[in-house]
Amino acid sequence: MRFKDLEEETKEYLNKEVTTLSNSLGGVNFFLQLIEDIKNEKINPLLNKSSAFHYSKGKVSWNKTIYKDTLVLLYETMKLEEKDKDFFEKLKPKAKKNTINMMKALKPINIEVRPKNQADGEGFDLTIIDATNSDAIKISLLFKVVFFYNISFVKEILNYKKSL
Repeated sequence: MRFKDLEEETKEYLNKEVTTLSNSLGGVNFFLQLIEDIKNEKINPLLNKSSAFHYSKGKVSWNKTIYKDTLVLLYETMKLEEKDKDFFEKLKPKAKKNTINMMKALKPINIEVRPKNQADGEGFDLTIIDATNSDAIKISLLFKVVFFYNISFVKEILNYKKSL
């Protein structure tokens, strides 16, 4: 996904939300450190059996183990979703069932990000599945930003200024 291809409304939303997340960790540099530490891991931190990942400025934890096949399907679904918003309707029955099961498995997961030093902020919580609109359940954009998108994408979000 490219930031410049997003709609203005989405850019504004991302800028506001990512700025809020950054401030809750102690600032932009602490947030960027979290993203870099996640990217530097050889294996995605979400696959840790302990359901926790310690980064240099804090800790990320979640309430349920995530398995490799589920994470792979999640990544593939993200790619399909970015290419075509209506991808779900075009899936074959077996792929559709697998995707629904993956979404059901990931929906109750809550990811907590907390800084080491409480004075830096209170941290934030993320969900993997965005179910705010019951008609269109999809993968949370903020989750993708933190765990999958590259650091330059995050910097573009943070540097975004609304055009007049």
